[in-house]
Parts: sequence; C-alpha cells; structure tokens
Amino acid sequence: MKRVTLILLTFALLVPVGAEAKKPPKPPTPASQLTTKNSAWICKALRTANPTAFRVVFGRNHNGRNAYGKCVSAHARGKHLNRVFTIKGTKIDATGTVTNAGTAGCQLTVAGCTLTSSGTLTGVVGGTFTSTFTILWTQGTSNGHGGFCAPATGQTTLTLPGLGTITKSETGTVCEVGATGVNVAHSFTGTFTVTGGTGVFNNATGSGTATFTQQPGSTSALGGSVSGSETFTSLNVQI
Repeated sequence: MKRVTLILLTFALLVPVGAEAKKPPKPPTPASQLTTKNSAWICKALRTANPTAFRVVFGRNHNGRNAYGKCVSAHARGKHLNRVFTIKGTKIDATGTVTNAGTAGCQLTVAGCTLTSSGTLTGVVGGTFTSTFTILWTQGTSNGHGGFCAPATGQTTLTLPGLGTITKSETGTVCEVGATGVNVAHSFTGTFTVTGGTGVFNNATGSGTATFTQQPGSTSALGGSVSGSETFTSLNVQI
C-alpha cells in the first residue's frame, strides 16, 4: 500500500511538469530570429514586415522589384553572421506639424529655442517621425534678404512599421525665408549621422542630407506645419 501511494504521489508530481513542457513556446520576433536563419528566410521576413520599405531599401531597379534577389545575394556574400548591408541614395519624404514652438523669448537666450515636431513619412516609404531641434538665434547671421539664419542641432527618429526605428543626429542651419516678420516661413538645410535604432536597424550607421520647410502657425512664426525630405548617402544595416 505504501508503495502504491508513493507511486501515485510521484506521478502526481510529474504531471504538472509534463503539462508545462507541452505548452508551445512563444514565437520569437523576426528581429530576434535574424541571426539564426539563412539569407532567404531573413529577406522574406523583412519583405513581409514592410513590403514598401523593403523595396525602397533593397531594390536596385526603377520599381524596386528586384529587392528580394538583391537582399538575398547581399546577405549570402557575407561569410559570418551579423552581415552588413550598405544602402545608398534612399530618399524619405515627410510631412507633419510643430508640436512645441519653444518658450516665449527663447530667441534672445543663449540656450536658444527648442522645437519639437512629429508627422508621417510619405512617398514610397510609410511610417512616422518625431524630431527635436534647438536653434541658437543669438548666433544668427544675415540671410541676405532682411532676415536671419542661425545654427541648429537636433535628433530625429524615423519609425518604419515592422522593421524598427532609425535614430539620426542632425546639424545644419535654419533661415527665415525673406525678411524678418511675425509670421514668416523658415527653412532648414543640414546633414545627419545615423546613431543607431531598434529592430532591423539596431546598431545601424550612416549619413545623409536633410531639407525642410516650416510654415508659420496662427499664433507663432515657428509653429504650423513642416515638410521636407531626408536622403541617405549611405545606411549600413547590420543583420
């Protein structure tokens, strides 16, 4: 009797363990699987996650239809994991609004005016962006048309659904368009450096140029809408 009881107790202890072992494991995310799969699997996963962005990033003909083949061949050429794809000449358009135009009187301070904006990525790539820029108006110079230009630095994050985010450090010049006024437009021209990201773009590097135009809002010359584009001279994606 004691032996039967002991066997039953042992079986009872084993049942939860067996039941737990039968639970299917949580499926890993595409980003976590990239280093454990072959070239074809990786490129299919990226194409499925965001077909439009995939064609833009990896395509090399006029419509990006050869993106899958280029992705596979580029990945296959590597001899080790963590291969690096170098993407050149990709242009991303953006439109959005200024969400914070800076504090009153900031243009007269050494710290300058810090502006924030957000919006959508348009054209051939879909997604969103957020940016923060500081403009040092106390270091301003003439724009040659009765207005001023000033140095500006900031950070922009691009979010491409299904692929991840790209973080860029930007530097350039903000200029009033024409003469100084209460409600005048502004332009930004500068360069950027990719400082990293998430998902597919984790540890990404690269550089490029940016141009934006800001239209004044109803209550602030630095409010309103923003539109422009970012062109990647190079974007190195490590997979």
